[in-house]
Amino acid sequence: MAPRQIAAARPDSPWLRTFGPPAPSAPARLVCFPHAGGAASYFRDWGGRDLAGAEVWAVQYPGRENRIREEFPPDLHTLADRVTEELCGLLDRPTVFFGHSMGAVVGYEVLRRLTAGSRGGAVRHLVVSGCGAPHRVRPFAGQEGAHLLDDDRLVALLKELGSGNAGLLDDPDMRSAFLPAVRDDYRIVQSYVPRAGGPPLRTDVTAFVGRQDEAVGVGDAGAWAGATRGRFTLRTFPGGHFYLGEHPDDVLHALREVLRPATTIDTGRADER
Repeated sequence: MAPRQIAAARPDSPWLRTFGPPAPSAPARLVCFPHAGGAASYFRDWGGRDLAGAEVWAVQYPGRENRIREEFPPDLHTLADRVTEELCGLLDRPTVFFGHSMGAVVGYEVLRRLTAGSRGGAVRHLVVSGCGAPHRVRPFAGQEGAHLLDDDRLVALLKELGSGNAGLLDDPDMRSAFLPAVRDDYRIVQSYVPRAGGPPLRTDVTAFVGRQDEAVGVGDAGAWAGATRGRFTLRTFPGGHFYLGEHPDDVLHALREVLRPATTIDTGRADER
């Protein structure tokens, strides 16, 4: 079987990728936000899985894969601003955001911007994975200054977290191309501080976390309940920080449960909530 190709959302947008065959009649969309050092391709396999008929998209940050020569934004808020601009074209039907680790914070900040601009109603659910609530603790608590570590110590940290990039980390040439993006991601996460103000989120939020995650505790994940006035659900899984790679079937089953209600909502009302 030939490898699934990554196709851009629009010819002029490097920020978004979709997986699987085109699905213009899909009842909903799942938009995925990668972890620190991650890329859109991390979610490649999800495009071929049954996710309640949803079309699968992923955000592609600068500084990796096809964008490896592009400059990374100076801070997470600037990154969220750019992603928000690019995502507006996808909000013509019910949408669910899924963000893992750093991606959870990026997804949250994008949703805050959409809510402030009266576009947040299109996003029916925010799933935050492997990340503490931003209003309670900084993401990656206990790993401050990771972007300042030398290569060997940074690689050791990534392996400790269970990063799915073991092949890149063990190849000197590949890791020299990979680590700059990791450093940029850690830098903006470590300097991130949520901004005060703005309308409160009313979107339903579900937090996923690995029960053996040494970077993010179950209590930290549960604190996302304070980030929204919508419903909150906490789901735990066996495994560590990258539990979703260890138990993909369990994760996809949980995502289907989140997506099914979104696929039954009239798409004509996507922006009216």
